[in-house]
Amino acid sequence: MAATFTWKSAERYALFAAVYAFWAVLYFAVGRWNLGRPASVIVWDPVWHFPKISAFVIPYLSAFAMPFLVLATMRDRRTFRRFSLIGAATFVVSSAFFAAWPLTILRYQTGTGLFDRMLEWLYLVDKPTNLFPSLHVSMAFLFAKAVAYVRPKWNPWMVGWATLVAASTLFIRQHYLVDVIGGIIMAYAGWWLFLRWERR
Repeated sequence: MAATFTWKSAERYALFAAVYAFWAVLYFAVGRWNLGRPASVIVWDPVWHFPKISAFVIPYLSAFAMPFLVLATMRDRRTFRRFSLIGAATFVVSSAFFAAWPLTILRYQTGTGLFDRMLEWLYLVDKPTNLFPSLHVSMAFLFAKAVAYVRPKWNPWMVGWATLVAASTLFIRQHYLVDVIGGIIMAYAGWWLFLRWERR
Protein backbone atom coordinates (compact mmCIF):
# COMPACT_ATOMS: atom_id res chain seq x y z
CA MET A 1 0.00 0.00 0.00
CA ALA A 2 2.78 2.41 0.90
CA ALA A 3 4.62 1.67 -2.36
CA THR A 4 1.44 2.33 -4.37
CA PHE A 5 0.87 5.65 -2.61
CA THR A 6 4.48 6.66 -3.20
CA TRP A 7 4.23 5.85 -6.91
CA LYS A 8 1.00 7.81 -7.29
CA SER A 9 2.50 10.81 -5.55
CA ALA A 10 5.70 10.62 -7.59
CA GLU A 11 3.77 10.47 -10.86
CA ARG A 12 1.60 13.48 -9.96
CA TYR A 13 4.58 15.55 -8.83
CA ALA A 14 6.58 14.64 -11.93
CA LEU A 15 3.67 15.50 -14.23
CA PHE A 16 3.10 18.76 -12.36
CA ALA A 17 6.76 19.73 -12.72
CA ALA A 18 6.80 18.80 -16.40
CA VAL A 19 3.71 20.88 -17.25
CA TYR A 20 4.98 23.83 -15.21
CA ALA A 21 8.35 23.68 -17.00
CA PHE A 22 6.58 23.35 -20.36
CA TRP A 23 4.53 26.48 -19.61
CA ALA A 24 7.60 28.50 -18.57
CA VAL A 25 9.70 27.52 -21.59
CA LEU A 26 6.89 28.07 -24.10
CA TYR A 27 5.69 31.35 -22.59
CA PHE A 28 9.09 32.99 -22.34
CA ALA A 29 10.26 31.63 -25.71
CA VAL A 30 7.28 33.14 -27.53
CA GLY A 31 7.60 36.34 -25.50
CA ARG A 32 11.26 36.71 -26.41
CA TRP A 33 10.48 36.10 -30.08
CA ASN A 34 7.70 38.71 -30.00
CA LEU A 35 10.06 41.34 -28.54
CA GLY A 36 11.66 41.80 -31.93
CA ARG A 37 8.39 42.00 -33.88
CA PRO A 38 6.07 44.94 -34.60
CA ALA A 39 3.24 44.93 -32.05
CA SER A 40 -0.13 46.68 -31.96
CA VAL A 41 -1.64 48.83 -29.20
CA ILE A 42 -5.43 48.61 -28.77
CA VAL A 43 -6.38 52.25 -28.32
CA TRP A 44 -10.13 51.58 -27.98
CA ASP A 45 -9.87 49.14 -25.09
CA PRO A 46 -11.47 50.25 -21.75
CA VAL A 47 -8.27 49.43 -19.85
CA TRP A 48 -7.08 53.02 -20.37
CA HIS A 49 -9.85 54.19 -18.02
CA PHE A 50 -8.77 51.95 -15.14
CA PRO A 51 -6.83 53.73 -12.39
CA LYS A 52 -3.48 52.43 -11.25
CA ILE A 53 -3.83 50.50 -7.96
CA SER A 54 -0.45 48.96 -7.27
CA ALA A 55 -1.84 46.80 -4.43
CA PHE A 56 -3.51 44.65 -7.08
CA VAL A 57 -0.08 43.17 -7.73
CA ILE A 58 -0.80 40.92 -4.71
CA PRO A 59 -3.87 39.13 -6.15
CA TYR A 60 -2.09 39.05 -9.51
CA LEU A 61 0.87 37.19 -8.03
CA SER A 62 -1.41 35.01 -5.90
CA ALA A 63 -2.47 33.20 -9.08
CA PHE A 64 0.90 31.41 -9.06
CA ALA A 65 -0.20 29.61 -5.87
CA MET A 66 -3.30 28.17 -7.52
CA PRO A 67 -1.63 25.27 -9.38
CA PHE A 68 -0.14 24.06 -6.11
CA LEU A 69 -3.64 23.98 -4.63
CA VAL A 70 -4.74 21.82 -7.57
CA LEU A 71 -1.82 19.50 -6.88
CA ALA A 72 -2.81 19.25 -3.21
CA THR A 73 -6.50 18.53 -3.85
CA MET A 74 -6.76 16.61 -7.14
CA ARG A 75 -5.37 13.25 -6.05
CA ASP A 76 -6.93 10.91 -8.60
CA ARG A 77 -4.19 10.08 -11.10
CA ARG A 78 -6.42 9.75 -14.15
CA THR A 79 -8.23 13.00 -13.43
CA PHE A 80 -4.95 14.79 -12.80
CA ARG A 81 -3.50 13.50 -16.07
CA ARG A 82 -6.51 14.73 -18.01
CA PHE A 83 -6.46 18.13 -16.39
CA SER A 84 -2.72 18.45 -16.99
CA LEU A 85 -3.23 17.72 -20.68
CA ILE A 86 -6.00 20.32 -20.89
CA GLY A 87 -3.70 22.82 -19.19
CA ALA A 88 -0.85 22.07 -21.61
CA ALA A 89 -3.23 22.40 -24.56
CA THR A 90 -4.32 25.81 -23.25
CA PHE A 91 -0.66 26.88 -23.19
CA VAL A 92 -0.18 25.78 -26.79
CA VAL A 93 -3.34 27.43 -28.16
CA SER A 94 -2.63 30.66 -26.26
CA SER A 95 0.95 30.71 -27.56
CA ALA A 96 -0.37 30.37 -31.11
CA PHE A 97 -2.50 33.47 -30.54
CA PHE A 98 0.48 35.33 -29.04
CA ALA A 99 2.51 34.59 -32.15
CA ALA A 100 -0.31 35.33 -34.60
CA TRP A 101 -1.38 38.64 -33.04
CA PRO A 102 1.54 40.46 -31.40
CA LEU A 103 0.25 43.05 -28.95
CA THR A 104 1.88 45.36 -26.46
CA ILE A 105 0.54 47.71 -23.81
CA LEU A 106 1.78 50.96 -22.28
CA ARG A 107 2.37 50.37 -18.60
CA TYR A 108 2.08 52.62 -15.57
CA GLN A 109 4.97 54.53 -14.07
CA THR A 110 5.94 52.89 -10.78
CA GLY A 111 6.54 54.73 -7.52
CA THR A 112 8.60 54.09 -4.42
CA GLY A 113 6.11 52.21 -2.22
CA LEU A 114 6.28 48.49 -1.50
CA PHE A 115 3.56 47.55 -3.98
CA ASP A 116 5.13 49.82 -6.60
CA ARG A 117 8.47 48.08 -6.14
CA MET A 118 6.78 44.70 -6.56
CA LEU A 119 5.04 45.99 -9.69
CA GLU A 120 8.34 47.28 -11.04
CA TRP A 121 9.86 43.83 -10.56
CA LEU A 122 6.89 42.22 -12.33
CA TYR A 123 7.24 44.60 -15.28
CA LEU A 124 10.94 43.77 -15.49
CA VAL A 125 10.40 39.99 -15.51
CA ASP A 126 7.24 39.79 -17.63
CA LYS A 127 7.56 41.93 -20.75
CA PRO A 128 4.29 43.12 -22.39
CA THR A 129 4.33 40.78 -25.36
CA ASN A 130 2.08 37.76 -24.72
CA LEU A 131 -1.28 39.46 -24.23
CA PHE A 132 -4.25 37.94 -26.07
CA PRO A 133 -5.76 35.82 -24.65
CA SER A 134 -4.62 36.39 -21.08
CA LEU A 135 -2.96 33.16 -20.02
CA HIS A 136 -2.92 34.45 -16.46
CA VAL A 137 -6.70 34.73 -16.50
CA SER A 138 -7.40 31.49 -18.34
CA MET A 139 -5.23 29.44 -16.01
CA ALA A 140 -6.64 31.16 -12.91
CA PHE A 141 -10.17 30.13 -13.89
CA LEU A 142 -9.06 26.65 -14.95
CA PHE A 143 -7.28 26.10 -11.63
CA ALA A 144 -10.27 27.48 -9.74
CA LYS A 145 -12.67 25.09 -11.47
CA ALA A 146 -10.27 22.18 -10.97
CA VAL A 147 -10.11 22.74 -7.20
CA ALA A 148 -13.89 23.20 -7.04
CA TYR A 149 -14.33 19.97 -9.01
CA VAL A 150 -12.76 18.11 -6.11
CA ARG A 151 -14.10 20.43 -3.38
CA PRO A 152 -17.52 21.60 -4.68
CA LYS A 153 -18.21 23.74 -1.62
CA TRP A 154 -15.15 25.82 -2.49
CA ASN A 155 -16.54 26.84 -5.88
CA PRO A 156 -17.74 30.38 -4.93
CA TRP A 157 -14.44 31.14 -3.20
CA MET A 158 -12.30 29.77 -6.03
CA VAL A 159 -14.25 31.56 -8.78
CA GLY A 160 -14.14 34.73 -6.67
CA TRP A 161 -10.36 34.38 -6.40
CA ALA A 162 -10.03 33.90 -10.16
CA THR A 163 -12.26 36.94 -10.75
CA LEU A 164 -10.03 39.03 -8.47
CA VAL A 165 -6.98 37.85 -10.42
CA ALA A 166 -8.69 38.84 -13.68
CA ALA A 167 -9.51 42.30 -12.31
CA SER A 168 -5.95 42.75 -11.09
CA THR A 169 -4.59 42.46 -14.63
CA LEU A 170 -6.45 45.66 -15.52
CA PHE A 171 -5.60 47.75 -12.47
CA ILE A 172 -1.87 47.08 -12.89
CA ARG A 173 -2.16 47.22 -16.69
CA GLN A 174 -0.83 43.80 -17.47
CA HIS A 175 -3.63 43.13 -19.96
CA TYR A 176 -6.38 44.70 -22.01
CA LEU A 177 -10.00 43.97 -21.16
CA VAL A 178 -10.25 42.06 -24.44
CA ASP A 179 -7.39 39.84 -23.22
CA VAL A 180 -9.30 39.11 -20.02
CA ILE A 181 -12.45 38.18 -21.95
CA GLY A 182 -10.41 35.98 -24.26
CA GLY A 183 -8.77 34.30 -21.27
CA ILE A 184 -12.13 33.53 -19.66
CA ILE A 185 -13.43 32.06 -22.92
CA MET A 186 -10.30 29.92 -23.21
CA ALA A 187 -10.67 28.71 -19.63
CA TYR A 188 -14.28 27.64 -19.96
CA ALA A 189 -13.67 26.05 -23.36
CA GLY A 190 -10.88 23.99 -21.79
CA TRP A 191 -13.04 23.16 -18.80
CA TRP A 192 -15.88 22.03 -21.06
CA LEU A 193 -13.47 19.67 -22.86
CA PHE A 194 -12.18 18.36 -19.53
CA LEU A 195 -15.71 17.59 -18.29
CA ARG A 196 -16.61 15.83 -21.54
CA TRP A 197 -13.46 13.74 -21.24
CA GLU A 198 -14.22 12.89 -17.62
CA ARG A 199 -17.83 11.89 -18.35
CA ARG A 200 -16.79 9.56 -21.15
